[in-house]
Amino acid sequence: MSSKNRLLATVAALTVPILTALPTPVVAYPIDCAILLCLAGGWPGSAECTAARAEFIRRITPWPVEPPLQIWRCPMRASFPAQSPVERIWSISTTTLPAQSYKPQNQLARNLAVRVASGQSADVDISDPTYDFVRSIKVYDIDWASRAGWTSNGDREVCYITRSRVRLGSYGLQGDFDWGGLSITAAPSWLDMNLHPEGPCVAAGRFRGVGVEWTDYFGTHGFEVVRY
Repeated sequence: MSSKNRLLATVAALTVPILTALPTPVVAYPIDCAILLCLAGGWPGSAECTAARAEFIRRITPWPVEPPLQIWRCPMRASFPAQSPVERIWSISTTTLPAQSYKPQNQLARNLAVRVASGQSADVDISDPTYDFVRSIKVYDIDWASRAGWTSNGDREVCYITRSRVRLGSYGLQGDFDWGGLSITAAPSWLDMNLHPEGPCVAAGRFRGVGVEWTDYFGTHGFEVVRY
């Protein structure tokens, strides 16, 4: 089975029999593992995925702004004698998942989970396009204010930029997160910043907020905006 088909089957297995069936609180389940799986599946409507999405959004709520998925905090390297890697993933920390998670039809979900990482990026190769849903996550951290005005002697119109933090957080090939610069004019329209050209200003107005966008495994785009 190809990696793409394997993940597709994984997501299908995840959305019903695992996450919706877990009787234990999500706090007992490594939250970044839950974020990874729920994001891939388009945030299924289970209690576990609701909690995972809430944590995903909380992390971009100022201040500070954190990576919404911290793949290095999904503790997949725990070592237990006489267990395969797939079995170890469900034995990490003190978590004990219910018996139904060991049913044969849920093997694919465990196979996906064991591919995830600890460290500052994945410790296995996730460069395959199958995992583009991880790299689709982008965080926009913007604190911008500008207005058109005149120089002190009134000889020419200028743009006064009083706030200018505009940065883009993105994920690398192996799930590592980093910040980079971004032009205010390149910010996506879904942020609804209501900035507009005015005189010499390409974007006059005021916006302060953080936005996050993603595309799940099935290609559905989603976003959230937190103003402050």
